[in-house]
Amino acid sequence: MKYLKLLFISTLLTCFVPKNTFGQNANKKVKYADAKGVYISEKRFNECLKAGYPTTTIEEDRIIVHFLSRNYFEGKLTQTENEQVRLMVEKIVGKDIDSNKTIAIHLYKKNDKQLQRDIKYKRYWKWIKKNPNRIEAFLIGNKDSGIIPNPEKHVYVDSYNFLNNTFFNNSELDYNHLAFKPDGTYRLFLGEYDILGVIDGTF
Repeated sequence: MKYLKLLFISTLLTCFVPKNTFGQNANKKVKYADAKGVYISEKRFNECLKAGYPTTTIEEDRIIVHFLSRNYFEGKLTQTENEQVRLMVEKIVGKDIDSNKTIAIHLYKKNDKQLQRDIKYKRYWKWIKKNPNRIEAFLIGNKDSGIIPNPEKHVYVDSYNFLNNTFFNNSELDYNHLAFKPDGTYRLFLGEYDILGVIDGTF
């Protein structure tokens, strides 16, 4: 039924929209830009689309610009929620976490090269080690990710899928990121993201 409705609408457009309307759009210059308005290549834009970035489009007389929208969102947990989430994270990683520390979590839906890159990301882990009193960071696979826990490399598995279900509505994206501070404020980063950028966006 949904398909038939789409077909019907398409037929109406073909019959009643003037042909020169399509011609006008075809003659317009098309550009692509990041969330700050800086022009990027179509290839880079499509890579970001695949990674989960939302988009907006602005159309003017002579140009159409497709913008990447921000792919992060902010919120705040209540004191009780904050305590419960921290307890669950402690259960997932198997250790106590100082309640005065920010927690950075990088979620993976599959065991792939991106996880390996993040394990070996020297600049990221160097920053974490330099700030032991401020932050704890974990690379966490979803329940069915096929990832094998390795605490020495900060790799764990959320066998409850608690984080994905609670913060990302059971997201189908391959990667998501979460950082929350001691006061319960948090920021979600959707899709593929430089994990050092997650830290920069948190502090």
